[in-house]
Amino acid sequence: MPLTAHLEGHGTLDATLTSPDASMRWENVYRTRPRRALTCVQCGVPMHAKVSGRGGRFFAHDRRTSSCAASGETHEHRSLKRALAAAAREAGHRAELEVTAAHSGWRADVLVTAPGRRPIAFEAQVSSASVDDVVARTLRYHDDGVAAVWFTHRATRWLRHVPAARLYRPALPVGHWSRMHPHASTFSVVDCEEICNPRPFWHSRVHASWSDDGEERPLARFVADVLHRRLVPRTTTTALGTRYDGWASPDDIQAAADHGM
Repeated sequence: MPLTAHLEGHGTLDATLTSPDASMRWENVYRTRPRRALTCVQCGVPMHAKVSGRGGRFFAHDRRTSSCAASGETHEHRSLKRALAAAAREAGHRAELEVTAAHSGWRADVLVTAPGRRPIAFEAQVSSASVDDVVARTLRYHDDGVAAVWFTHRATRWLRHVPAARLYRPALPVGHWSRMHPHASTFSVVDCEEICNPRPFWHSRVHASWSDDGEERPLARFVADVLHRRLVPRTTTTALGTRYDGWASPDDIQAAADHGM
């Protein structure tokens, strides 16, 4: 049950936006007579506009289909996509929902673009997924020059395998996705003599280390920090490949590299 549909003769209609084109507005497709010709962007099957019992707008296939990737989405998934798109737009970027690559190799929940910037796919992953699947999907994005950031409320293994962030699940079904778990780190360098006095001869002259900042950022702030590159993924190379250790500022990452960390 996606948030977009193709409106014959006009293009893609986004249930989360108010279009300046009167013919593309929600009130002109929801419960209108005669019905407007809406079809699924993904599979081409006829669709109709709906409003959930919680007030969320979306589109549904006229007949059930198990072959369409856009079918069967939950209210929770749709609400997180809405929140991610709204945060990206608030940060001054263009956010398109449910964008499929021309070669059909990937379908982004939210594709964020800005002039002169690399596109970023925001993935709302509220159901369980394997590490292999998430990593493979991330690589498909990267092969097309698209970055990917995954959002989930789950304490899942793949949080260490791809750029990702964990949210707190809304307390109520009608609640909003707004709070993030702490996910950023800071790098500090302290003169050894401030900690060790006298300084042992085997110590280096400074103590350099990473520490979690412990801050629970609002979702909108985190998205803005990522899009404006105030936060970037912090990576560590291991024998098993790249490990992702949350997020940090570019200055802190450069400082750590300068200290061999």
